[in-house]
Amino acid sequence: MTLTSPSFAGPVAVPGLDGMSYGPMSLDQLRAEASAGLVDGIMLITPDNSGRCLAERVPLQRFLADYDELGAFKVPLMLWGIDIEQVVRPGLDHIGGMGAGVPDVPLVPDMTTIRRVPWLPGTPIVICDPYRPDGTPLAFAPRQILKRQLARLEALGVTMQAATELEFYLFDESYEDAWKADHKGLTAASRYHAAYDAVAAIKAEPFVNEVIRQMDLAGVETEGYAHEYGFGQQEINLRHAEALEMADRHFLYKFGVKSIAARMGVSATFMAKWAIDGDGSSCHIHTSLWDVTGTTAMGDQRAFDGYVAGVAQGMAGATLMYAPTLNSYRRFQAHSFAPTVIAVGDDNRTCSLRLVGDGPTRRVENRVPGADVNPYVALGAMAASGANGIEADLAMPEPVSGNMYERDDLPTLATSLPEAIAQFAASEGLRAGLGAEVHQHLLDVGRDEELAFRTETVTDWEKRRFFERA
Repeated sequence: MTLTSPSFAGPVAVPGLDGMSYGPMSLDQLRAEASAGLVDGIMLITPDNSGRCLAERVPLQRFLADYDELGAFKVPLMLWGIDIEQVVRPGLDHIGGMGAGVPDVPLVPDMTTIRRVPWLPGTPIVICDPYRPDGTPLAFAPRQILKRQLARLEALGVTMQAATELEFYLFDESYEDAWKADHKGLTAASRYHAAYDAVAAIKAEPFVNEVIRQMDLAGVETEGYAHEYGFGQQEINLRHAEALEMADRHFLYKFGVKSIAARMGVSATFMAKWAIDGDGSSCHIHTSLWDVTGTTAMGDQRAFDGYVAGVAQGMAGATLMYAPTLNSYRRFQAHSFAPTVIAVGDDNRTCSLRLVGDGPTRRVENRVPGADVNPYVALGAMAASGANGIEADLAMPEPVSGNMYERDDLPTLATSLPEAIAQFAASEGLRAGLGAEVHQHLLDVGRDEELAFRTETVTDWEKRRFFERA
């Protein structure tokens, strides 16, 4: 199916879409809609280790009666276990393994996150946090990782705002057809390299316009759109917000893009490198510091210098948090606009950390994360490393200039998942900043990703190399 197919509008054009109220809702608004018979259910959603949207739909009257009761809504702890396929391996009892009986944990709704999203027109959503049965938050759940680090920054007198620039590839085939084709021979939404090319973008406009429209309705503000360099590669940037709100918007955005693609009979992928001969998809993360009221920018103050220095100093250890999968490391190639060294530069896109602007609103762009990143974990890594830098009163690194791909005197980023795991394991700064439980969990997640690849797959490369010649 192509994007110009007459049927593209059908599944998306939900009756009444434009006449309904979307975006954030108060509890009173939700009650009013329930009384008016406009909705009869709500979807409880929460991010897993990879940032994927997990969900359970419950009757709205039950939710309204029980939302503030700990344990009213429960899910298996194993959802925050290790593998994206939910494989429960021996020795993982602390995260819901078989030895512990695969227990439940309470799912607590964050009542500030209720909203109606257009891709689920009849069902409002609410983002939830997993808790222990004793009423304490699950420390290694992604949202909690970020919350704890933002609290550290606030104790140091600063808050963090952020914006993500998230790229993805768009294909004519549906997810089902792509699966049947073993994800080979797919038809990209453009035929040639086309960064910022308005003509190449035309074919993707029905989908992209629908995404932007539905995101705006949902209260996920977009900053801009451009066709990126790769065949069918798109970039829709989100408007900056407070860091937790930004991570929530990023989470909802990916959920929305995939849902809208499924409705339109096309497919989108956020893999960091979907094809080895193609261009990588990044998720550049811009962060700025503000005072605790969130009204005064602090880009020209010592705290910002320490923050940037801390992020740079912690970059090697935190790479696992920015590049969490085996596929992430396919993207770090010279002359690709994906960084390969750890360096800070003024408006320099060959650096891993790019300083943007001047004065109080000065910000730093982290160019290491790919599109497969978990936004809560990545922002948590920046907050943790930045807090370490502020606490140590580090000075701003001397900005470098020129082409970083030609430098051999700077520390390099990890080139593989095993290397990143080793550097994360050795990072005492992150262990202290994140807490031992969270540090160990993220280490387990990384090791399991490597283990799954080494023991559970036969790759196309192996078949080409050994099928006939072995």
